[in-house]
Amino acid sequence: MWSRMIVAWFVALALTGAAFAEELVIPGSGNPEYVLTQLAKAFNQQQSQHTVTIPSSTGTAGALRDIEAGTASLGRVGRPLKDDERGKGIVYVALGRDPVAFVAGAGVTVRGITSARAVDAFSGKLTDWRELGGDPAPIRVIGREKTDASRQAVSRVIKPFEDIVFGENVKVVHLDPELVALLDRFPTSLGFLNRSALGACTTKVIPLALDGVEPTSENLEKGSYPLWLELGLIYRPGALTPAGKAFLAFARSPAGARVLREHGILPAVSRS
Repeated sequence: MWSRMIVAWFVALALTGAAFAEELVIPGSGNPEYVLTQLAKAFNQQQSQHTVTIPSSTGTAGALRDIEAGTASLGRVGRPLKDDERGKGIVYVALGRDPVAFVAGAGVTVRGITSARAVDAFSGKLTDWRELGGDPAPIRVIGREKTDASRQAVSRVIKPFEDIVFGENVKVVHLDPELVALLDRFPTSLGFLNRSALGACTTKVIPLALDGVEPTSENLEKGSYPLWLELGLIYRPGALTPAGKAFLAFARSPAGARVLREHGILPAVSRS
């Protein structure tokens, strides 16, 4: 009798523990994919109750779709929500501002570019790195679609990018991992991406100074670097699970802010 009671007690205890443990999958944008992977690692190491996983990018649209459908507790986005998106009852929480940089492949000797010359490169007027003072090599330009958060950040500041017609030599990709793969594959490439996402590169790609200013969080904080995007998490208040609440709290904590800063992001919690 007692043995049966003890077994029943252990089964009940295991079931209770399982009810509180959760694997949290956070789908969405490629912009925060790398840094959220680092945040997830730190979160998973500092507690053992929940496990957070960051899957491959499905874009901000994918995060919105999953949150609306109720198939995800938290989603990741590379921009603040629009009014119509907020009107659906979705909450946006800013994590921080990430510098958007023009990035050269590991074989490029140039260390900076002007806004005007960036327009020339993406419109096809500039085709060789020697025209920028570097070693002779073709510029393999990688572009993004108009809805991309990084391109929108560039267009806000460099106005010709709003209506730019890409040159015939420009390869347009739709996901950040595709851009990262091409930056790694072609050492004389040129693209643009938020700084933290470059952590996924396997080669030593080069974030270029823009108009003489380095794309760093320090220059962003001083207001001297103009290109940035805001990374964030989204959820529905009634659908946020315990693991979602715990990870959201960690991401906004001093420990989370340290991880963000380590990867070049100006945390939202540090700004007034």
